Amino acid sequence: MERVERLVMDASQYVDIAFSARGRTVPRDHGYALYSALSGCLPSIHGADWIAIHGFSGWVLDAETMVLESAGVLRVRVPAQRIAELLALVGTTLEVAGHRIQIGAPTVHALPPVAVLDARLVVIRLTGGIAKPFDRAVFERRFLAEARRQLAALGICGELELSGRQSLRVAKQRILGHSVRVFGLSMDDSLKLQVLGLGGKRTMGCGIFRPARNVPPVRGGRVIAVAASAL
Repeated sequence: MERVERLVMDASQYVDIAFSARGRTVPRDHGYALYSALSGCLPSIHGADWIAIHGFSGWVLDAETMVLESAGVLRVRVPAQRIAELLALVGTTLEVAGHRIQIGAPTVHALPPVAVLDARLVVIRLTGGIAKPFDRAVFERRFLAEARRQLAALGICGELELSGRQSLRVAKQRILGHSVRVFGLSMDDSLKLQVLGLGGKRTMGCGIFRPARNVPPVRGGRVIAVAASAL
C-alpha cells in the first residue's frame, strides 16, 4: 500500500518516452526478450517497479514475427526524474531474441487523462493456478473477478471489458491473460491506472494502459462492466 500511495502522489510526474527504433523484425511475443536486452544495457531496470516497457510498434508478418514500422518506436513509461538515466539507451543496439534493433533519440509525452484506456495484455496470477483441462469460460470468470478486485483495491472507479485472450511466453512458460479495456474513468483515476497498471509483468509489456483508439466500446456480447465503487 505504501508503494501505491507513493506512485499515486507522483502520477503527474510520469511520462512516456518514445525512442526511435531501427530494425527489420522482432518476435510478436517479444516482452521477455526485450526486457532482458534492456536490463543488459541498463542494470538498474532489472527488478525495478518504476518502469513499464510497452514494447515495439509494428505490423504482423506472420504468427511468430512482427515487422517494425519505418518510423519504429520503443516506448517506456517512467517517472520524469528518470529520463536522464534512460538516455544511456540512445545509440545502443539491442539483441532481442536474435533480432538487432538500433535505438535512437527519444521524444517525451505526458500521460493523457482520458476516460477510456486499453491494455493489450494483462496477466494476473490466479489463486490455485489454472485448472486442467483448460476451460475458457471458467478462466474468464476467475480472471475478471481478480481484475475487479485489483481495480477496487487501487481505489479506481471504472468499468472493465475483456476483449480477447492473449499470452506471454517467459522462457519455457506460457502465461495466459486478456486484452482489457477500462472506461468511465475520472481524470485522476485515468492517470492512476496508467501509472499503477493492472496485474504483473509490466516490464514485459503487460498491464500497461494507453488511450483507447476506438470509443465508445461496444456494449454487447461478452462485455462485462463493474463499478469499483460498488464492490
